[in-house]
Order: sequence, then C-alpha cells, then structure tokens
Amino acid sequence: MDVEVLEGKIARVASTGSLSSGVSVDAAGLTLMPGLTDAHVHLALVHAGGGHGSDPWVDHVLHVKDIIEGTLQEGFTTVRDAGGLEPAFAHAVERGKIRGPRILPSGSVLSQTGGHGDLRAHHEAVAPGVSIPGLVARPEVVDGVAEVKRAAREQLRRGARQIKLMTSGGVLSPTDPFDSIQFTVDEIAAAVEVARTWGTYVLAHCHTSPAINNALDGGAHSIEHSSMVDEATAERMAREGAFAVITLQVMEELMDDPTLAGLTESQISKLQAVGSQKRTSIDCLQAAGVKLGSGSDLVGPDQKNRGREIVLMGELIGAHQAIISATRTNAELFRMDDRIGTIEEGKYADLILVDGNPVDDITVLGQPEKIRAVVRGGEVCKDIEGRFA
Repeated sequence: MDVEVLEGKIARVASTGSLSSGVSVDAAGLTLMPGLTDAHVHLALVHAGGGHGSDPWVDHVLHVKDIIEGTLQEGFTTVRDAGGLEPAFAHAVERGKIRGPRILPSGSVLSQTGGHGDLRAHHEAVAPGVSIPGLVARPEVVDGVAEVKRAAREQLRRGARQIKLMTSGGVLSPTDPFDSIQFTVDEIAAAVEVARTWGTYVLAHCHTSPAINNALDGGAHSIEHSSMVDEATAERMAREGAFAVITLQVMEELMDDPTLAGLTESQISKLQAVGSQKRTSIDCLQAAGVKLGSGSDLVGPDQKNRGREIVLMGELIGAHQAIISATRTNAELFRMDDRIGTIEEGKYADLILVDGNPVDDITVLGQPEKIRAVVRGGEVCKDIEGRFA
C-alpha cells in the first residue's frame, strides 16, 4: 500500500504505485503502523523512588525533556501522563520547544489524607514539597467534596486534559495498605462532575475489586492497573464501558530488582501480592469483554524501552490484540479515535516504520533500534535511517 500525507494528515491510502506526487519514502521490507500510544506514563517522576527528587530545577527540566524526546524516538506519538507532569511541558511540545509525543497531562494527582498520593512518612506532618505552576505538579492531598472539586478545577485551569484520582492503596506509597479503599463515592463523583463540565473524565488508580467498584460507583471512566479483579467486577466494567489500563512493565522491572527503586520490605511485600494476581485478572477482564488499554507506568531516571509493555501484553493476550491496545483502544480511551490510532484518511499522520512484522514477532516493538522511522502529525521526527530528524 501507499500512504499519502498532506498538511499533517493522511490524505489517501491506495494500492502501491498509485500515488506519485511529492517526496516519497521507500519503505519496502518494513512494516507501516499507526504511531504507538501509552496510556499511563509518568514523564516527570524521574527520582529512583518514583517522585520528583531534589535535583536543581534546571536539572529536573532537562531530564524530563530528555525522557519526552526519547519516548517519541521509540515510536510513541501520543501519551497520557497519569500524574506528576506539569502541563507546561505538554504545551512546550505543542509549541515545538520540545520534540516529543503529543502529551495528555493529568497535572497533580488527587489523593486523600494517608492515600497513595500522600508522600509523608508516619512521622512527618508536612508534605515534602508543593506544586509550582508551570514547573512541577506534586500530589494534592484533599478531603471532602468541596476540596476535591476545588483541586480538580485547579488542575483543569492549569491545563490538565483529565483528572487522576488515587482510589486505592499503592505499592510505592509509604503508609497505606495496597488493598485499602480510598475516597468516598461522593468525593469521586465530585471529581467526575467537574471533569464532565469540561468534557473530560476521571482515571482512577485501583488495584482491587472493592476499590474498582467504589470508583465505578462514583463514575470513573478509566481504571488503572486493575491488578486483582474478580469476574463480577470485570463484567460490571464491561457493562459500564470502563477501560482497564493494564501496567505490566513497571511490575516486571520492580520485581526483577526491587533494590533499584529503594523499596522497603513492606513495599516489596505489597509488590509481590499485587503481581501474583495480574494474570488471573487479565483473564477475567478479557473473558468479560473489557476494553484493555496499554500503559507502561515507568518511573525513575531511566525511562526507556516503553515498547516492552506491548511485548508483555502480547505474551498474555496475543500480538494482534496487544498492538490494538496500544493503538486503537488507547485512542478510544483518550476520546481521540477520530484523529489517531489507525491509518485512515483524514486522521493525523502519526506513523512508524518497523524493521520486522510485530504480528509475527511482537518482540520487535521492545527493541528501539527496530523503530526505523517516526512521523508525528506529518513531521518526520526520526528518518528512515533511524536518525533523530
């Protein structure tokens, strides 16, 4: 097939040899795909423990810039930041100041006191830092409907494209049990109401079925992690059209060497409990027909090889379905399926060329050197020789 790109969009898709105008690129022997997407990134959480760290701000900004640019070079043309990235970075990409993927920022995550986003140790009364608009988006600890509404509105004012809530415990947080249920239904519904007034939605960090059902009661649209899901909960998610964003890569990397992230014994115990149920949960979600999104959830200073998430998904649900998760399904989740996710006339020219056929060998997507070219919105960002254009 030939694909014609004009003014940043796909103008025509036709049989080989039928398009001859303009500059042509011979991609014979390579596989043409839609640009990859990642529904759960943390581009600004560059500290080994998953936070922002204490480096000088100029070092932090340059580090985040490098991660953003590297993500594009690996073939990801649209990503949803699931918390921690100041929306100013997304605006910098839009203005061409940073050569990166299209970024859908969530700004600061919202957490209840003592929740997954409350980073204070047991003995600390004051949070280790506050958000700085235009620079850093640290977690916002809020309690009660009024505080949730105010904080959600503040994130949208600062440029968030969706609202992120911590509605269950987590592995890396210092004080909460991972299976705790966080935020009341009324608090979750308050954030959902604010999001809907801006034409957007809430994504909810959830590991267990009770927490997922609580989030669904409040109207959450996107369930992150979905680590311990039973059949009834999966069926409910399917009925209500909720998405499950499975995050396998971060779990694998943490379990391979927990010491790299400086995990405590308590955190390692939580990690093992969550990881042990992932496969069973995915089976339940698939059987129920839940739409599975793709998200790497990488944190720390060395955020590379995000395509490994797609490889891991492929091992569990098959290569074709894993590719669909990282393209078409994520596009639907982002409410951008009219613009990205497939190679169709009228959509953005977000395209990659892959050395190999991922349907036959999904592992090529986990090898950045196999991503031979990247086009985002019609702009060649990595040329056919694999050079940063």
